[in-house]
Amino acid sequence: MSHFRSLSLLALAMFAGCDSKITSAVDTDLQRRVETLVDCFPNLYARADALLAIADTWRQANSQPIPDPTGLTFQVNSEAGGTVVNVTYTTSGTTITMAIRFYSPTGAQQTLSLTGFTTLNATIDEAANQLRTSFGDTDKFMVGDYSISGGGITATGEALTGIIGGSTNQNELEELRTTATSSTISGGPPATEPSTITDSGPPSCALTFNIPGLLLDETPTQEYPIGTVTLSVAGPNATVTATITFDGSNTATIVVTDIPGSYAFNLDTRTRTFVP
Repeated sequence: MSHFRSLSLLALAMFAGCDSKITSAVDTDLQRRVETLVDCFPNLYARADALLAIADTWRQANSQPIPDPTGLTFQVNSEAGGTVVNVTYTTSGTTITMAIRFYSPTGAQQTLSLTGFTTLNATIDEAANQLRTSFGDTDKFMVGDYSISGGGITATGEALTGIIGGSTNQNELEELRTTATSSTISGGPPATEPSTITDSGPPSCALTFNIPGLLLDETPTQEYPIGTVTLSVAGPNATVTATITFDGSNTATIVVTDIPGSYAFNLDTRTRTFVP
């Protein structure tokens, strides 16, 4: 998998989709949706992109190590249940704090030896090594409970979950999900649910995204995601929703609700083509 910051690509595609063809429309409701994107989206997108920059370091089986984003620090700690990696990432006046925990296939938090690594990516990869030693090729998982604060941006009680697979010394981040937090775990990964980031404004806005299961390394040769992600941007006057469908190729399909046509988005060049 070359790069999986798919939410960021969705965000870019959704924003790029509102070109002059749409903004010149006379439909009042449509104009309100376009204005919501213009007013709300750029600030929220930047924070979603920062969140996915952390998740990007979860990738394994990479030809080159993944460096930590500038401004990210982490510390490995112990708690009553086991090992926790506490991450802090400050960028553009906003701080993301995340607590990453590691679990058996049945949801038992694990105690791991993760000292001595200088990057989050190397730490995550070693955690996957130790989980593989304990549980073989059965899917293990990790949960990153996170909050966001600063610059008028807030998110609380949110989480990303990564499903860890692979065997014979080849770790894989097979799947990424938005989920309930680790406190809800019972017998396996937490339930999938949307995540929301809010901006106090003005104007007051919210970005909600739902990743029920984005396949990232289902097969050794997979280069592009497989799955569907939904996203909505809510402002004072309208809510805009969209879906992006990944089919394992370098072209994703974006459909914005109530806006005619769709867009083919090239994941390599980050260019979009309108499909009437």
